[in-house]
Amino acid sequence: MFRGKIQELSYVLRGDRRYEYFKALKQNMFVSRDELIHIQNMSIQKLVQHAYHSTKYYRKIFDSCGIRPEDIREANNLSSLPLLSKSIVKENLDSLKSNDFFSNNLFIVFSGGSTGNQAVIYKSPYYEQMSRAASLRNNMIAGWNPEDRSVWIWGAPYEHEEIKGSLRAKLGIVINKRMLLNAYNYAKTDFPIWADSIRKFKPKIVYGYSSIIAEFSRYLIDNNIRFDTVKSVISTTEALTERSLIKDAFGCKVFDQYGSREILSIAIESEEGVMRVSDDTVVLNIGDDGEFMVTALHSYGFPLINYKIGDYGRVIRTLAVNDNVPFSCMSLVIGRTTDNFINKQQRKISSSALSTYMSSFNIPILEQQIIQNNCVNFVVNYVPGAGFDFEYYRGVVMKALYEYFGNDVYAQFNLVESIPIEKSGKKMMFKRNFAIEN
Repeated sequence: MFRGKIQELSYVLRGDRRYEYFKALKQNMFVSRDELIHIQNMSIQKLVQHAYHSTKYYRKIFDSCGIRPEDIREANNLSSLPLLSKSIVKENLDSLKSNDFFSNNLFIVFSGGSTGNQAVIYKSPYYEQMSRAASLRNNMIAGWNPEDRSVWIWGAPYEHEEIKGSLRAKLGIVINKRMLLNAYNYAKTDFPIWADSIRKFKPKIVYGYSSIIAEFSRYLIDNNIRFDTVKSVISTTEALTERSLIKDAFGCKVFDQYGSREILSIAIESEEGVMRVSDDTVVLNIGDDGEFMVTALHSYGFPLINYKIGDYGRVIRTLAVNDNVPFSCMSLVIGRTTDNFINKQQRKISSSALSTYMSSFNIPILEQQIIQNNCVNFVVNYVPGAGFDFEYYRGVVMKALYEYFGNDVYAQFNLVESIPIEKSGKKMMFKRNFAIEN
């Protein structure tokens, strides 16, 4: 409890109100379903009114469609508004910003582009802190409390470098009781070190990319290694395809989490196959073609309404067992797939982390795909956006490839009209055209 108070105080002292918002959102776990829908409807109406009166973009959209803000009163009404695509956002960055205090201190955010289409938005400190609060609250559904020790199998290279060079970042890791294992650049020879570190750290939670957690799980099973303290494994970013393997390795429940850089916490499982949508902070609507449209209910500084997040899937309405949590229940089959890469030293490079790294650069690109044909040969397909600078883009990509695959790497860049859809019906931002040893 005392450690939890230090954790909260560390944010309060720097003006971050996430724990204040977290406490408020936590109360919504105990209201009735009707009460929660009322909260959602009030939030929809407030956001729509604000967007109309405070942004040039939404005023133009509403007026051109003959819609008044008062017409949008609940989630179903949002379908009368045009969809907000990533390309539309890029073309209207300034007109999407609000003209009030919510736009103070806006900061730019780039998505990892794991769907093949990189996004750029702005966030206000309020929206960011509410999003973090929603993540803290939603994690509780999977048994993860803010004060719990957690191991993160995670990270883009710049995130690890920030931690190495920043005392504040290092203190944040300690105060939040996290241990970070580098999932960006790793090999099987790292797994004994990971296992020893986890055993000493004694975490309750393991969190990270599902493909790498699954690979680590095989090592644990093969070597008969168990962690008695781990009570939940939470997968993020990638499709969770090897739940049983991970469950057997860690001896605990495995939960899937769904979110993005633009909208951090959309849904999390309460039990296998049952996703709980954070109805008090987002509205998730599904198109007839399976495309996800998300409205971020606290995105006042840069409103995201009917935002095409880039994911496709199917929704199966379902019910939770022995559960009084009022959030929507559904089975989400998310269409994100990606391959990890490998270098000449047989070290694997996480494509999920690489996409996060790519998102740290201001690149006006609509779609991209990086294909690895062998350890040093790559093909880069790209769809440029307005203001695209090929030399800058090429420099960013080649810098990453040189650093992790060697100076003799070769990449062919192809300007294309669109990234092709795979036989699976999905687009892949990172694709490997050869097999690697598991």
